[in-house]
Amino acid sequence: MTLPAGVEYHRVYAARKPGIGRGIAALVLLFAGMLIIGMIIGIGGAGIDAVLGNDSVLLGGAGYTPALHAASLLGIAVILPWAMVIQLWLYRVPAASLHSVLSVFRWEIFGRCLAVVVPLWTVGLAVVTALTPTDSIPWSVADLIALFVVTVLLTPLQAAAEEYGFRGLAFRVGGGWGRTPAVGLVIGVLLSSVLFTVSHLALDPWLNLYYFIFGATLCLITWRSGGLEIAVVIHAVNNTLAFLLALVLWADFAAGWDRSVGTGSPLVLVLCALLIGVCAIVWRITRRSGPGRTPVPAG
Repeated sequence: MTLPAGVEYHRVYAARKPGIGRGIAALVLLFAGMLIIGMIIGIGGAGIDAVLGNDSVLLGGAGYTPALHAASLLGIAVILPWAMVIQLWLYRVPAASLHSVLSVFRWEIFGRCLAVVVPLWTVGLAVVTALTPTDSIPWSVADLIALFVVTVLLTPLQAAAEEYGFRGLAFRVGGGWGRTPAVGLVIGVLLSSVLFTVSHLALDPWLNLYYFIFGATLCLITWRSGGLEIAVVIHAVNNTLAFLLALVLWADFAAGWDRSVGTGSPLVLVLCALLIGVCAIVWRITRRSGPGRTPVPAG
């Protein structure tokens, strides 16, 4: 199991002559694992709510509980190791290569990006939240504290897992289907972004536009930077801050699951602009070096 030398992030599977069938199998396994493991974790969350006597959606009720919040986040977080297993099994590519072209998680890039993204997204989400009508509901202090702890601990893992699943595995699957790096890039971006959009089960056109731009810009950032670190930062900061702002406003978390027509608005363009702006910055920084590539052995 060796990593192909001198290839861009999305072209790692191309050297394995992947074929359409293997890629489809990888994607089916990705979603099947997400669904099955998520259901198992959901059953565990339902058990906790049953013991505590909570009126939980998991038990057919109407309440959004800390156990439900933890189960929904943890059920997605399992995508991260599962995507690595699929890559190793079907493509015989080292699991660590899913981090970056250097097969390590580059913490220095993560840290520098974090310092930029946190203030940008805090302002952007604050503007969108302030202009969006929000219905408050009564929360107990215990539930607020539990939701805060679960959000801070598990939301970054949930966001990172989606990056490893969609901007990692799915992006590479599509990238391997093209005959050239450029064609593979187009296929990879479209495949990953469409799957990411569909996975949110939204019917509102504004939300679907947002999800698609979210996916496409993070694919391009991953390609240019040669790894998932920046994408993980953006996704983790976005989701964590959104949940924390909802807690501050005592918002109904269950309402966030409603993605029917009319739940979105043109305000999502504010966040789309932030995504495109960061993508442009990454592109400019890498304009001379080009996209990151896997190491080429000396000699």
